[in-house]
Amino acid sequence: MSMATDAAESDAGEAGRRRQPLARGIELLTHMIESPKDAHGVRELATRLSVSPSTAHRLITDLEKLGLVRRAGNGTSYRLGLEFLRLAWLTTGRYPSQELALGVLQDLVAQTGESAFSSLYDDQRRQMMFTSTVESTHPLRYTLPLQQWMPLHGGASGLAILAFLPDSVQREVANGPLAQLTPDTVTTPDALLERLAQIRRDGYAITRGERITGAVAIAAPVFGLVPGDVAGAAGVSIPESRFDESTAVEFAIKVRAAAAQITANISGQRLER
Repeated sequence: MSMATDAAESDAGEAGRRRQPLARGIELLTHMIESPKDAHGVRELATRLSVSPSTAHRLITDLEKLGLVRRAGNGTSYRLGLEFLRLAWLTTGRYPSQELALGVLQDLVAQTGESAFSSLYDDQRRQMMFTSTVESTHPLRYTLPLQQWMPLHGGASGLAILAFLPDSVQREVANGPLAQLTPDTVTTPDALLERLAQIRRDGYAITRGERITGAVAIAAPVFGLVPGDVAGAAGVSIPESRFDESTAVEFAIKVRAAAAQITANISGQRLER
């Protein structure tokens, strides 16, 4: 091995070490955000990050200086700081995804009588999360979990997203671990890819009990600022006991129109009706 190669590898290793505090700081903040606890001790955070307590203390001290965390009432534990909350509010204000979808979902509920939802897709995770729901007035309905990352292969929303992603991503997901979310979840790679091809042809996905047992869902993709880039999905969920097969195509047309409207809202275009 040449000296030049040794030096390059050393520089790369040093760069990796310099990036670690930032990555660990983000991981620490992520844990504090997602945890149901209000305050966190240094030893707890150290265990979570698999680092020593002294390293965790240095990280938390740096974040405290930036205002991203602050000491809790007992002085020995930490909670999210006001600067973090300020940045979160600014980000939400600049990308009001819920506002872009909320009115459309309300219209969709009025048109179908069923609960409506929207979701967002994360390209790095290869996962989706439900971000907005408007529930129907029916006493029997399914409540979707919000702000939780979920796999793409189970449920209409995930399938509607996956079907419009590049073929290479579809194959990557299909050949990766496919969790059996319910007895009806498709977990065979070839069957999943065939299903995705049909969804792409139809422009929407319909599932029966594939993410939640007893629930039917119809969803269509929502696209982002760049044409063709999938941003998420929109759709309706229906208890299987109330689902009328004869309304499936009618509902699918309404769902596709709602997804197209959210896409137009994202791009700032006026959708012709």
